[in-house]
Amino acid sequence: MDMPSNPRLKIINSAMLAPLVRRCLDRPEAGLVDWEVAALHGASTNSEIHRFSGHARDRDEILPWSMILKIITSPDGTDEPTSERYWKREALTFQTGLFDKLPAVICAPHCFGVVEHPDLEVWLWMEEVVDELGGSWSMDQYGRVARHLGLFNATYCDECSLLEEPWLAKGRLRTWVRDAPSELPPQVLVHPLVARIWSKEMYAWFLRVRSQQETWLAGIESQPQTISHLDAFRRNIFSRRDGQGEWQSVLIDWGYVGSAAAGEEIAPFVAASLNFLEFDVVQAGALDQVVFEGYLEGLRMAGWRGDPRTVRSTNIAASILRYIIGVSGVAFMIADEAQNGILEQAFGHMLNEGIIYGIIPGKYG
Repeated sequence: MDMPSNPRLKIINSAMLAPLVRRCLDRPEAGLVDWEVAALHGASTNSEIHRFSGHARDRDEILPWSMILKIITSPDGTDEPTSERYWKREALTFQTGLFDKLPAVICAPHCFGVVEHPDLEVWLWMEEVVDELGGSWSMDQYGRVARHLGLFNATYCDECSLLEEPWLAKGRLRTWVRDAPSELPPQVLVHPLVARIWSKEMYAWFLRVRSQQETWLAGIESQPQTISHLDAFRRNIFSRRDGQGEWQSVLIDWGYVGSAAAGEEIAPFVAASLNFLEFDVVQAGALDQVVFEGYLEGLRMAGWRGDPRTVRSTNIAASILRYIIGVSGVAFMIADEAQNGILEQAFGHMLNEGIIYGIIPGKYG
């Protein structure tokens, strides 16, 4: 077996893994044969992800198995449930029954164990999920997943008591706007790559939106709230077929889960998927329309009877506030060559090969 190189994983041994493997395989009598561990990319500054795999024996049968261990720590050393980046939020989604009402077409990974450790750290042992489509999704698949997200949001529209849970994120969109720079200084705006994104006209529009942002936020927050993932884009969604052969969307990374108005959920689904180059940006307008129509269909399938125009205006406003205002600070990182590598690692592309920042201004500006 490969022993983990991370010192905090040295406590893991066969005795600890055996019951988790039995739950993973749904084989109560299985015995652990061997195992190895590998670190995976995609973790954040306060989390790390590892893949454990190996073999188990159940009578005369040798069975392969694999699991994901996600280790999450408090990003600021506090234990405040109302914090926007509360370290236990994702763990609590598994522990409190939040997923019990999810429609069959959408789910979270199976969780085999949640273990809280000292120093504000929690370990999540979860199913390894594989996207059966692989690579890029078709336009139809984006529409299908949008329908699943609509079903999800509409299912929780009447869960008033659940929305009062202190650990669920509240006002996440307002936080994005609050933490963004109020303006971009001239020395940043003249950088060649920044100037390609923020023309004088585009920057003037940015400042106008900034002056109106409180009205926009108040309008969104006045709408009925529901439970939302709030980070549902291509990299956090896996497509697979369920036991009946129907397509199912598996959402990972529930650290932002909280309350939002109908329409907010699909802001990252379109904007972040485009910004991370998960879809052909030439078809951005068509993708936006297909996703919105699919989302509305999902809402209606779950019994929602609201005004589509309100959902649309919420969706557009949330997209602008989060993916123009909220991430405008990326311009500082583009202008600072020392930070270019961080961006390129996050996006998976060289800056001059088309990191798409500002695709939403071009669409909604």
